[in-house]
Amino acid sequence: MRRAWLVVMCGLGILGLAVVGAGGAAAQSTTTGGSSTSPTAPSGTTSDGNAAAAKAVKNDPLVGPAGSGLDRGITSSSVKVGCYLQSASFPNADDGYKARFNRANTKNELPGGRKIDFSGCQDDGGNPQTNLQIVQKAVQQDGDFAVVGISADVLTPSTDFMNKNQVPYYGWGFLPGFCGQRWGFGFNGCLVTNFPGKKHTVYQANLALGPIAAAALTPKTTKVALQAQDNDAGHNGNDTISQLYKLEGAKVAYNEANIPASSAGVSFTPYVQAVKSSGANLLLTLTDFQTAPGLTAAMNAGGYTGANVNFVGYVPGLLGTSSQLASAFNGALVSSQIVPSEANTAYIKQMQDDLTAANAKTGNFVTLANSIAYAQADVLVSQLKAVGKNLTTKTFDQKINGGSYTYKSSASGGPGQMEFPSMHTIPADCASMLKISGTTYQVVVPFSCYPSPVKK
Repeated sequence: MRRAWLVVMCGLGILGLAVVGAGGAAAQSTTTGGSSTSPTAPSGTTSDGNAAAAKAVKNDPLVGPAGSGLDRGITSSSVKVGCYLQSASFPNADDGYKARFNRANTKNELPGGRKIDFSGCQDDGGNPQTNLQIVQKAVQQDGDFAVVGISADVLTPSTDFMNKNQVPYYGWGFLPGFCGQRWGFGFNGCLVTNFPGKKHTVYQANLALGPIAAAALTPKTTKVALQAQDNDAGHNGNDTISQLYKLEGAKVAYNEANIPASSAGVSFTPYVQAVKSSGANLLLTLTDFQTAPGLTAAMNAGGYTGANVNFVGYVPGLLGTSSQLASAFNGALVSSQIVPSEANTAYIKQMQDDLTAANAKTGNFVTLANSIAYAQADVLVSQLKAVGKNLTTKTFDQKINGGSYTYKSSASGGPGQMEFPSMHTIPADCASMLKISGTTYQVVVPFSCYPSPVKK
């Protein structure tokens, strides 16, 4: 179990990037704003919470060539899909892809009976050069039409290569290569506020409105403390998230990125005292996974009575592997940008059925890795269905980036809908809030989509 815990901890270092990836420079003028929430659930949220933001950015330029009509990996009966993966951090993610693709093939979801020919995932070993070699091989040797994957090492050389070669590529949009790129698709949009060539600054409202609702507060009664680590991600993330809370009408009572980047052996007492002295009634623990449990336990031991929110603690099955970890996190609130299995929605039930049908290694248990993979696959299946039987890079680009396509989850209670091409530059802005109680997660705010504040 200890090895499994260490593997997950490594992966959660990546998970934190999905939040601190919001870091960016200050913007200039507001074009849309946020809304208030009730103490028990966000008000005015829908599956299309970011409609106003999507409208604001719909004409923003995209980097990359328009589809020229390439038919790489496409036959009348199949379409080839490759995969890269950081396997140590996201074990068995293959099962998530296979589960959704298997259902599409079994149920003849694609026009003309075309099947998805999925080759499985190649491990990049956490090495950017290996990742580049994998995606180059997928395109140049294997002839894949599209590429899916999860890795912190699908860096600019890899995404630039796929974007230049008209390869639809799918992943977790916390890296700049998934933002503003014509052929890049984050499963929940672009999570980076400040990426090269951006025309608007779009904030993830879920980072504020979800925690505020879970804490039974309203924006006007919220006094938030932001505690991050002393690194670029911490400083940039605090800058952006503090602006978000101000836009939503909350008071920022404390804003520090001063915990050492390597926090091993650090005493958290000074940070506990500083947060308490600020009078904050909501603390955002904006640290990596290695730091969050210790800081959370110290806040509890130090008598902090406000809500304590982190963004790295939702990993199904993790709490049961360590009583020490569960004790440290007990009582904390966690934001999850994937639909939690505890929600037990039709989407979750369908995923469980699909995992079982695909003989997933964990049965119908929904892991973090296969949940992210399944969400990516659901987007790709939706897009292939929308393009129709006449599939080339030209018809794909025209349909998906032409302004008439919206992704909608294949079952109710799934990820939020995403309008394209806008979602190349904005987040889906959806999340659920859960409370850690012992070794269990309890949903306190359902998976909801929020109105994203936009600045130009």
